[in-house]
Amino acid sequence: MIRHNGELFDRMLAISRAFAGHIEAGAAFRATATEIFKLLPHDHIDVAVLLNGGQSHICYETGYQTSWSELALSPPPVERSPVRAVLRGEVPSLLSDDALGDERFHFTGAIDEPIFTARLRSRIVVPMRARGEIIGALNISRHEPGCYTPADLEIAQHCAEFIAPYIFALIQSEEARRAMMAESDARNREEILRVGASRLTEGMEQERRRIAMDLHDQTLADLARVVRQVSALHRDGMAGVSQLADLEREIVNCLTELRHIVDDMRPSVLELFGLRDAIEAHLNRSVSRATPSIAVRIHDTSEGAAEMLPERTLTAIYRIAQEAINNAVKHAVPRRIEVRMDSTPSLLKIVVTDDGAGCAPADPQVNGGIGHMHTRAALIGAQLHIGRSSRKGGTRVAIEVPLGGETIPPGVLSQGAAVRAVNAAGRL
Repeated sequence: MIRHNGELFDRMLAISRAFAGHIEAGAAFRATATEIFKLLPHDHIDVAVLLNGGQSHICYETGYQTSWSELALSPPPVERSPVRAVLRGEVPSLLSDDALGDERFHFTGAIDEPIFTARLRSRIVVPMRARGEIIGALNISRHEPGCYTPADLEIAQHCAEFIAPYIFALIQSEEARRAMMAESDARNREEILRVGASRLTEGMEQERRRIAMDLHDQTLADLARVVRQVSALHRDGMAGVSQLADLEREIVNCLTELRHIVDDMRPSVLELFGLRDAIEAHLNRSVSRATPSIAVRIHDTSEGAAEMLPERTLTAIYRIAQEAINNAVKHAVPRRIEVRMDSTPSLLKIVVTDDGAGCAPADPQVNGGIGHMHTRAALIGAQLHIGRSSRKGGTRVAIEVPLGGETIPPGVLSQGAAVRAVNAAGRL
């Protein structure tokens, strides 16, 4: 017990020293609890701190740990707090001999379960004020009933008044740090999107040039040959069976090449049948002319999770998988390529592996196929990992995409060049 004001003053100085060096409110409060215990012995002590202009609250506690500590994960409204009467200023304080049966702590919707599980019977609840306003409440409890007196209530109020400015300052500091981090993250996302849109634009120009060369070198050349054949038949005035067969074969080849180019420009299988079938169709088409032959396998246990994703996200995933398959077929000389699709409630994962020669580590900042894969992944908020598939070599490309909504950050890609670049990239 406190014998005189001088002793109380010494205890307050000790509490002040306990705050030294702490920059986090919870740690600072726990450090002061030891000094408060010397004034008011307790089995449990916590502070309920108001947030969001007094609309919600969180709890820092020490001693017996309860589910009140979990409030920080999702701060509930103040009206659910067992000490809401003090937090709202409706009563100056609460002193209870047995809180288990005290109706002031128990009402519909109250988060009062810890009072029962921790057997918090004797309770003192006093407001904490800073700048003339209530910023929280100090709550001190013991297991035994009838432990605290009005004199103890007065000491608790002194403690609350003393620690309130410190707690308030640390809470404000934490909120400022969170705001700065959120702003920094937003700037980083905007920079990623700006650079990504620029790179995709460059990639689109390269793709247009490639398509133009394909049309010029292959399809237009084939059509020119068909025209010469038709002219010869017209000049001769007759056509044999073998000549007509050759002409038919040339026309079919032209149509096939044009379909491939159109499919590359717009993945119609993706739109009609979904991600799994689109990847499988591209996989089979890519290896159809490979020499030596390449075995393929697609294993899907995602249970249609891709259907939860928006179209432009699906297109970006398809393009990444398409590039991974193309790289394996063109450069790795594999005997086998496998695609796996798996999902959890929050994640869709697609892995493309091959047993080929492998690939050298690529800088995602550099333009090119792998650079564009990283850019597409960043633009949809996905994680892309490229590495060896085994100790013997091969390549493993893993795409992890969050489920449950639009993955491209809203408000950033909703306007301007970034949106046009991403949408246009989806058509390449």
